[in-house]
Amino acid sequence: MSEGHDFSLRITPAGAGVDQAEVEELALQLRRDLLASGLPGITRAVEGTAPDGTRSAELITAGIGFLVTGLSTAASVAQIADYVQRWREAHPRRRRVAVSVEAAGGATASGTAGRRRALLVANAAYQDPGLSRLRSPVSDVRALAEVLGAPGIGAFDVETLTDARESVLRRRVAALFADRQPDDVLLLHFSCHGLKDQRGRLYLAAADTELGSLAATGLPAAFVSEQMSESVSRSVLLILDCCYSGAFARDTAVRADRTVHLGDEFRGGGSGRTVLTASSATEYAFEGGQLTSSEAQPSVFTEALVHGLRTGGADLDHDGEITADELFDYAARRVREAGVGQVPRKWSFETTGALVVARSVRPATLPEEVRADLGSDRPVLRVEAVRALAGLLSGGREGYRRAAREALVRLRDHDDSTQVRGAAAAALGEVAPPRLPPPAAPPPAIETPAAETPATETPAVKTPAIAAPALETPATETPAIETPAIETPAIETPAIETPAIDALRVEAPPPQPPGGGSAPVTRRQRAWIIGATGLVAAIAATIGIVSALPRQRDAAGSESAKPSFGAALGTVTLSHEGSIQSAKLSPDGRWVVTLDPPANKAAAQVTKLWDASTGRMVTSFESDYDIVFSPDGSAVASAYFEGKREVATVNGESMALFSDGMTTVSLRNTNGGNVTASFPGFEGGAAMAFSPDGKTIAAAGTFASSTPFDAPIRLWDTSTGRQLATLNGHRNGIQDMRFSRNGKVLVTSAAGGVTKVWDVATGEPSATLNPAWFPVWISPDGKTLADALPGGKGGFELRRLPGGNQLASVTKAGSFAGFTPDSKAYATSNKGAVRLYDLATRKTRGLLTANVQGDLVFSPDGKFIAAVAKEHGPALFDATTGQGLTPLSGHSGKVTDLAFTADGQALITTGTDKTVRKWNIKY
Repeated sequence: MSEGHDFSLRITPAGAGVDQAEVEELALQLRRDLLASGLPGITRAVEGTAPDGTRSAELITAGIGFLVTGLSTAASVAQIADYVQRWREAHPRRRRVAVSVEAAGGATASGTAGRRRALLVANAAYQDPGLSRLRSPVSDVRALAEVLGAPGIGAFDVETLTDARESVLRRRVAALFADRQPDDVLLLHFSCHGLKDQRGRLYLAAADTELGSLAATGLPAAFVSEQMSESVSRSVLLILDCCYSGAFARDTAVRADRTVHLGDEFRGGGSGRTVLTASSATEYAFEGGQLTSSEAQPSVFTEALVHGLRTGGADLDHDGEITADELFDYAARRVREAGVGQVPRKWSFETTGALVVARSVRPATLPEEVRADLGSDRPVLRVEAVRALAGLLSGGREGYRRAAREALVRLRDHDDSTQVRGAAAAALGEVAPPRLPPPAAPPPAIETPAAETPATETPAVKTPAIAAPALETPATETPAIETPAIETPAIETPAIETPAIDALRVEAPPPQPPGGGSAPVTRRQRAWIIGATGLVAAIAATIGIVSALPRQRDAAGSESAKPSFGAALGTVTLSHEGSIQSAKLSPDGRWVVTLDPPANKAAAQVTKLWDASTGRMVTSFESDYDIVFSPDGSAVASAYFEGKREVATVNGESMALFSDGMTTVSLRNTNGGNVTASFPGFEGGAAMAFSPDGKTIAAAGTFASSTPFDAPIRLWDTSTGRQLATLNGHRNGIQDMRFSRNGKVLVTSAAGGVTKVWDVATGEPSATLNPAWFPVWISPDGKTLADALPGGKGGFELRRLPGGNQLASVTKAGSFAGFTPDSKAYATSNKGAVRLYDLATRKTRGLLTANVQGDLVFSPDGKFIAAVAKEHGPALFDATTGQGLTPLSGHSGKVTDLAFTADGQALITTGTDKTVRKWNIKY
């Protein structure tokens, strides 16, 4: 057992009405969940006293104790506390207990496991006729309560008061700050009238406040300040969305001083308080004894707060957390841009560290220097990145911890360097890096019910060996498949001997971030997927090199002009200025789009459409996100954000900020490049898919949120631009969608792991699958669906369409890589090693004789597989056995896409070297 730390997790009632039995029940639940969480180092659980010398994590309640032993040094106080906080946020009942986290020696996780309480006050209606009714407070506070209470965003226990009397306000404010702990986070928000008396003292208006008796009927700002000062909480946020009047008494002129000195009002004693205000000016005036200068408009300030929290836009430093300072800066900028004349203000009093208001719905972005080292092709720099990630993993920022852990897991599982994999495993708290299984992998284990069926023995099949040095086959792990009870005959798979091919060992490229210029662009990439999928890293290893097949000779013995298999048929150079970030071919290889690196972080990509056969540029346009060709290549769909684009510098790094806009999908014909239809109104990016006949396009917004919202899929006629149907039912942004080959079925997969199978004719779902994660694939015969397993660790499910019944769950074969054109087999990719499986038996049919990167492309007749192998460019394989056929040498840059011609006689490839090449694949 590895050296570890002692941790004490003390569970106590969080308030009145929680009895000991409930505390013990929730403690047991936390114990089970903690052990199942996958937290590094927790290996087993015992009850009673820990053996001598055992390091332990102890969950203590009155009269009951639990021990979790084997907690390694990688499981820091911050990690334990972070898990406990998320555990409490996941269900309201769990918030009935408080869990404090303490390590040996008394170190605590500050603020992580404390309670988060919010009181939101909305007073819109007033008994005094001199106080005008406010239009927006109730709706403002309702929206704010929604995001603050969302478990994945604010995770506050929220209480709201609407049109409350002064006595009620006084009691509830006092209750918010009473009996708190130092690590509790408290938030108080007022949306109401703010009033000054003759002595310049500020009062917050209640429903029964009388203008002539402010001292007796208004809630004094001094009272609020006193309650904040007396609270022991070190994290208090006060938000005042009030328009302040300078009324000292009825029928009295307004004093010349039009400023409310809020810094003085709330300075007080205590520590750790931050005050945010929409304005500090007296923007109301009294005329004839009544407050007449404004019927308050909807609050720009609170709306900005809500927007920044809901979208994650207020996470200005992209660390996965939204602090009070970031939230203010974001809201103040939006208020200034709105031109309403308000000047938001902020005061902080004796704060220590950042006050984290919410978790960002956007994933954290690792620091630039770490990302640079991760992208290096030198193992020594990637090891340096591991050290930095280990520091982030044990740090106090939750977003960085999540991002660091995901990066370390990818390095541990996919990096081609043993040193890097070992360092990543150690940083994750593992004693040694995962062992690689031997090259020869037996067929996957399939659990099937006992059935009295005759065993069929198939004779062994041998493929002819090619005289060449032995190929080092990439190590893979035998897939573990759980299959529902079905009647399946036991079939023995033919033994296949992989031919030995001469190969060169090459170092694989490191994982690249989405949209990176050096990684190949695949048909499955989605630049906007948040939050992420992390399914397959772009890696490469070896490729077999076989002499080209002999050229055919005629009867006279002379060579004919017929090109040999794999021979280059032609090269077209695109007259492209500057570098190409990526390039993508139409399905038939007739057209190609190139994407230029944007001028700055906020700029759109310059997209150019080319005739792949002549190199003629058809048109140029701007786009964001993905480009999708119609099946016949006659049209191309693109998405473009229409709104405000800004570049912000955060920690010395330029970041893109998009706001106040929507994304529009445009449809162009490839022959002339003209826009034939536009489809506006998408939040985030836009997921797009053409029907197989090209007559219909489906599109949906990709914005992902932890708060459910309607995310419809809309279908349009591509020839007329007329909307055909709206498919309603998804409650989060769509991340992937696929039509079946006959166009009768559409499968859509949303953030959160909900996948729906739609009957296109009726517009109704035939199945709703949860969990069933993206990406998704449909077999060409439309009978089988494959969907990814959650967690980004590879694995997938096979389901029967249209009902979605599960056929198998495959956990150790890597990621799904596609169905064969005849729907009888499928491919998987595990660290670049691609295997072919028979769909009926789910047993191995073949193994590609080289590691590849990016997607596989099957020829129309299903005989060949085209893929990209590092440094050797594109390569062809036999789709039945996986045998390498021939390398295709010629590209000097990265190969970004491959496509077979419609007749299956040639392969088209394109790359960053600005060339489009054509290769013969006809024997």
